[in-house]
Amino acid sequence: MRLSRNVGGCTALQSLCHHISWKPTGKRQQTLAAEVCLSGIGLHSGAATTARLFPAMAGEGRYFVAFGLLRIPATIEYAVNSSLCTTLCRGGVRVRTVEHLLSALEACGVDNCRIEIEGGEEVTHG
Repeated sequence: MRLSRNVGGCTALQSLCHHISWKPTGKRQQTLAAEVCLSGIGLHSGAATTARLFPAMAGEGRYFVAFGLLRIPATIEYAVNSSLCTTLCRGGVRVRTVEHLLSALEACGVDNCRIEIEGGEEVTHG
């Protein structure tokens, strides 16, 4: 018997895909179907940045990756005091202006997403 689950609005067969996490979380979770890449100018810094969003496994949540290594969860525990934007910080590394991207992911029902920011510390608003 094959088990099927709803993943990202599509039915997938567990026996056919090893990239899907079946980790029990207590609720159905969704991620992106594929990588998304957006480039533009940082709203406050004016720096050219690129945001790359990748699918993540169930239970990982939404999180930023800085310098390819440091993981900054998009949770209140990592929010720091800043003016004019929401800033997340871990180990002295900051990611700024995350509120619009995180709100869009929430509105779209994306529970799990790896977000990489290149070219600066600010999320693209382009």
